Amino acid sequence: MEQQNGAMAVPFLQRVADSFHNNVVHENRYLLIVSGLKVTGVISLLATVFGTLLGALICFMRMSKSKILVDSARFYISIMRGTPVLVLLMIVFYVVFASVNISPVAVAVITFGANFAAYVSEMFRTSIESVDKGQKEAGIAGGFTGAQTFIYIILPQALRQVLPVYKGEFISLVKMTSVVGYIAVQDLTKAGDIIRSRTFDAFFPLVMVAVLYFILSWSLALALDCVGYRMDPKRNFRTRRRQA
Repeated sequence: MEQQNGAMAVPFLQRVADSFHNNVVHENRYLLIVSGLKVTGVISLLATVFGTLLGALICFMRMSKSKILVDSARFYISIMRGTPVLVLLMIVFYVVFASVNISPVAVAVITFGANFAAYVSEMFRTSIESVDKGQKEAGIAGGFTGAQTFIYIILPQALRQVLPVYKGEFISLVKMTSVVGYIAVQDLTKAGDIIRSRTFDAFFPLVMVAVLYFILSWSLALALDCVGYRMDPKRNFRTRRRQA
């Protein structure tokens, strides 16, 4: 019985090795994966930066006293939340920038960043409003200006509260970039499709892409966890006490 199990294991391992060689090593197909992974990383990071900055602007518009700015921010958030990101991506590429010679990667960054901004703005607004109003009054009473009170007292507390939700939305953004192949961007998913079309092997390329997306998402989540850990006031207080 043990010999039979061993005999079955050898062909299975041999098939895995052959599949790996055919999908990854043969014709240097791993270069497609590396290139696609770079494109996915670039789009994700640039869209996150752009979306965070735009989201902060939308948040301030949403919290302003001007009815026009508030209504404009609400309309923007409603449109972005109510439109599927794939449809939005195709509208921006094939309609908005149809007559403009622009890189599809730049279009993807703009589209995903604009979509991300709608969610980030509401995260920021909720976290800022959750900070007790007495904190602002205490800052003003302590001699801070309104801007200084926001930067040094309210904002650090809001960031600590928003980080866990922000991390989840960031990971969702990374996974959403898998649809950029619809506008001829050779990202990680598209690279897997190209390999699959050449080897006629659906299992190994798809599983490989799924594993790489998991590793990428896990690594980015770990990095954000480290940022949150460094922002923890209890941890910083203990560190200062040890240094003292």
